[in-house]
Amino acid sequence: MKKQMEFLQLEHTQMDDTIQKVMQREFPLPEQVKKAQAEAFSKVRASQEQKSMPELQQSAKKTAEKKTTHKKQHFFFKACAGFAAAAAVFSGVCITNPAFAAQIPLLGHVFEKLGESLGFSGDFQKYAKVENINSQTANGMTVTLSEVYCNDAALYVSLVIESEDTFPETMNFQDSDTPLINLYDSTLKFSYSEREEQLFGVANALDGKMVDEHTYAGVLRYDLSYSNTFMKEEEYDKDRTEFLESMGITQDEIEHSPEEAEAKLKDLLGVEEITDGAIAEAGGPDWNNYQETIEIPEQFTVEFHIPQISGLKPDGKLPEMPEDLRAEYEQAMRDNGLGLTDEDYANFTEEQKEIEHQLFTKMNNAYDERYPDTWEQPNQYENWWVDGPWDFTFDVTKDHSQTIVEEINDVDENGLGLVSVTKTPFELTIDDGNGADYFTVVLDADGNILDSGKFGGDTNVLAIGGRDISHIDIYICDYVEYMDELKGYYWSDDYDEKKKTKSFKQLLDERALYHREMTFTE
Repeated sequence: MKKQMEFLQLEHTQMDDTIQKVMQREFPLPEQVKKAQAEAFSKVRASQEQKSMPELQQSAKKTAEKKTTHKKQHFFFKACAGFAAAAAVFSGVCITNPAFAAQIPLLGHVFEKLGESLGFSGDFQKYAKVENINSQTANGMTVTLSEVYCNDAALYVSLVIESEDTFPETMNFQDSDTPLINLYDSTLKFSYSEREEQLFGVANALDGKMVDEHTYAGVLRYDLSYSNTFMKEEEYDKDRTEFLESMGITQDEIEHSPEEAEAKLKDLLGVEEITDGAIAEAGGPDWNNYQETIEIPEQFTVEFHIPQISGLKPDGKLPEMPEDLRAEYEQAMRDNGLGLTDEDYANFTEEQKEIEHQLFTKMNNAYDERYPDTWEQPNQYENWWVDGPWDFTFDVTKDHSQTIVEEINDVDENGLGLVSVTKTPFELTIDDGNGADYFTVVLDADGNILDSGKFGGDTNVLAIGGRDISHIDIYICDYVEYMDELKGYYWSDDYDEKKKTKSFKQLLDERALYHREMTFTE
């Protein structure tokens, strides 16, 4: 299954071709984000925005240092302006919610209390198993494992976190009352695998609410495909490095002159975009041959290790770019005959843009040397945190009773099409043909886009709580066309008026490369 993650992997100066899909997942971008994407020069100069990104943005670099072993990857890293979208989704401060503290007990009823507020919502209490209530206390914070539910798609674990002191103020997700609580560097050890799975990206985030000023209740959702599908990365990297060296491109060039190495490889391969597929077609290693899958048994045991709990400060902010570094950058620009306005940048030649890029990188590197902890997660500027550890071991039994798998296996030689569709009570998983040039979008019975839950993640795993999916339409579109033209039609401010003439479904019927209808009955 295609796993479209939302974070960069810098370790090999590579970028997953699916990162862009995650960054453009289904939500309307604020105007400032659109401007940031369109006006890169303004973005990097105005107020050093790359050094004031909120938590999910900053976690990219830390995540990048960890090998993510279930991805096909592009070869070179490219900056992704879509990270600005992550910055735009946070606002407000978590507050005590008296209405949330209902009469039913909390422990053993977290799913019931959270109800429809979860990104992947549904009637969990019908399926969740109440664990032998297990609490661990460290540094004035008690974590209790409450309930466990597992289907063929994901493992859900509910937690209650109680603080002896008042719970730290925490920034909320979007305009909701969901505080951003993270379990950085937490691990899950599954009895069916020798590997220890480290939580990264959106998998760090808990989805929940404050019960009162001392108590938080939340749910961790872990996509099981991350635990049983992985890439033999070291073997692939070794073979790819040998292939590149045979093409005359050394590892030293890749590490120290990535843009020159990229341009050189493009010329050698005769392609405009370097992908793993292009390397394979040229006689290099094919990443598909380096995939391994472990069968997940019906019953298994999980060891859950939480070393730290953290949150995003509502007033957190990284240090601004020092004036001396900014002045040095601007003087260097003038020395090279380069102006400092957006209009100037729009008229730069490619050579001038490269000069500006090098000067800006030099400024950023000097900033990193002055504030070396700004890339850490958590960090003193943006986060609060409490160190653990909190350790739990629990048994899991997969619930197949409500899982429907529709095998389709309709994929052409270019990866266009569908392999299968899996439905559980909480999610819809679309296994498409994994074509890098395509984007898959699913409409519910009302013609509205299904999205990937509150925190996003894999764009082919869709939340279905509260939606009518008795009938769905699956469309696969040209990736660029969908991002540049089609999705804007749906998210436009006047869509309600436009759909009176042409609905989004009708637009996709006209423009999509592939379409399949499916019907589900209870």
